[in-house]
Amino acid sequence: MKKLLTLTTIASFLLVSNGSASSQMTTKEEQMSSTIQNAAAEDGWTQYTPTMHNAAQSLYFKKSIKNKDYYTYRYQNRHQNKRMTVYAKVDYTADTVKVEFVDKIAMNPGRLGIDNKVDRSLDELKEAISMKLAAD
Repeated sequence: MKKLLTLTTIASFLLVSNGSASSQMTTKEEQMSSTIQNAAAEDGWTQYTPTMHNAAQSLYFKKSIKNKDYYTYRYQNRHQNKRMTVYAKVDYTADTVKVEFVDKIAMNPGRLGIDNKVDRSLDELKEAISMKLAAD
């Protein structure tokens, strides 16, 4: 009984000490995540959860944009395609932020049209995030 009590005490001490160390790391990650979310919301992006979420430090955003603002022109159904939805994935670590399209195949110039500048929407998101991180 005495051995069980000492083992329980040691195990609880180890769990508490590891829990406090991991909570400090998660607070920094949570702060970075909330900063990225705030910057994306200010730029007009809304957060969504994909059906398959593999990475722990990834955030997903979508934005509905007007095609004429980004110089895209679709030859088929051009009156139906006045707006499009852009999906972006933000991978972040403690010191880097990487923004890219979720569906890279659908966002290539051959599919959107040669004169498109849809990737400029990602640049706007990167700028908003970097400005927000620099402010914090």
